[in-house]
Amino acid sequence: MSDIPNNSGFHVRADTRGRCTTLHAAGALDYGSSPLLKEQTDAVLEAMDHPRLVIDLTEVTFCDSTGYGVLMYALTHVRRLAGTLILVGTSAVMRQRLNRLGVGELFDTRSTVEEAINAFPAPG
Repeated sequence: MSDIPNNSGFHVRADTRGRCTTLHAAGALDYGSSPLLKEQTDAVLEAMDHPRLVIDLTEVTFCDSTGYGVLMYALTHVRRLAGTLILVGTSAVMRQRLNRLGVGELFDTRSTVEEAINAFPAPG
């Protein structure tokens, strides 16, 4: 997939390695930009059985409640498909807010995309 921007400067780029797809998000993840991440998540998940999805937030500069809502949506959607979601690059502020929302422990997080990809079990 290509790099898909919106008018706020937020953009999402998708790439697939093996059976894992990574969505690289950059910019402010807020009310205006959250639909783009949701659309990209839906597009990726429609094409996958038992999805292995990484959402790379390393370049996200801000996240509001709608952004956290989209992350919860992604987690719920992935789990419904018997898949796995790993978040990468969550800042200390993001982790703190996820914990305050009571959902921090629901997310598997890693420091790097490579670490996340390697965390998925080998195809059986």
